[in-house]
Amino acid sequence: MKLDHECVRSILLTIEEKHQYGKVLRLEEILQSDRLLEFNEDEIKYVLIKLADAKYISGTPTYGSNQLVDFDCSGLTWNGHQFLDTIRDPKVWKRTKEIASKLTSVSITMLSSIGSQVLAKLLGI
Repeated sequence: MKLDHECVRSILLTIEEKHQYGKVLRLEEILQSDRLLEFNEDEIKYVLIKLADAKYISGTPTYGSNQLVDFDCSGLTWNGHQFLDTIRDPKVWKRTKEIASKLTSVSITMLSSIGSQVLAKLLGI
C-alpha cells in the first residue's frame, strides 16, 4: 500500500486538534474526523501504523485476524510536532507537494526537509 502524504498531514492535524493531554484518542474518534472524509478506513489505519512506526505519533495498536481493530493514540511525539509545524501552513504544504511531485517517491523525512526549505524561503531566511 502506498503512503499517502495528504493523509499523513491530515491525520497529524486531526490528532493535534482532537487529542487531550492525559487521555487517549481512540481509532473510532480519528475515523470520524471531517478532515479525513476523503480517505478510506484502510488508508487511515495504514498511515496511523506507519506514523507510529516512524515515531511521529505515540499509540498502541490492537490487532485481530491480522488487521488493525483499534488504535489508542496518546498524541504527537516531538518529531510529529516538528514535522507538522513545518508543513502546517497551506502555502508551505502546497509548494512542498509541488516540489516533491517531481520525484517518483519522497520519504516523510525528505518532505520535512523540502518543507523547511520552502518555509525558510517564505520567511526570507
